Amino acid sequence: MNIIQVFKPKFNEQQKGLPLYCGELSCGLFGISDDFVESYLSLDELFMRNRESTFFVRASGDSMLPEIKNGDILIVDRSYKVLDQSIVAVFHNGNPLCKKFLQRENHILLRSLNKKYSDIQICDDDELQVFGVVIGVARDFRK
Repeated sequence: MNIIQVFKPKFNEQQKGLPLYCGELSCGLFGISDDFVESYLSLDELFMRNRESTFFVRASGDSMLPEIKNGDILIVDRSYKVLDQSIVAVFHNGNPLCKKFLQRENHILLRSLNKKYSDIQICDDDELQVFGVVIGVARDFRK
C-alpha cells in the first residue's frame, strides 16, 4: 500500500501558534486545506493563562483511568481555585497523588476515577498540600 501525504499546511515562522481548522474531525474523511483555517492556536495560550503558575508532571499508575493514563503529562495550574469535582495534584501525607477532589459537608475525599480504588478520606491529623488543579493532559500517540 502506498500512503501519500495529501495535506501540507503552510508554515509561517512569524505566526504565533499553529492553525486551528474550521469544523471537527469525525472518524471519517474530509478535505482539509489552508482555505479552512479558522484561527491560529497556541497551546501555551490555551493551557497557560498564567505561565508562572503552570507546570507539568507525569502521571504514574492506573488509578485515574480511563481519563488519565500511565505516562500522560498532566498540565497543572496553581492559580485555579480548587472546587468540588476538580482533578488535583496533591501531596497527601507525603505521597504525591492525582485525584478528584470531593468537598463533603464535614470532610474531604480524594477519589480515583478507576473504580477498583477506594476513596481516601482526609482526616484532621492528615497532611494535605494541594499543588494545583489539573487543567489538561498531553499524550503522545506515537509511543
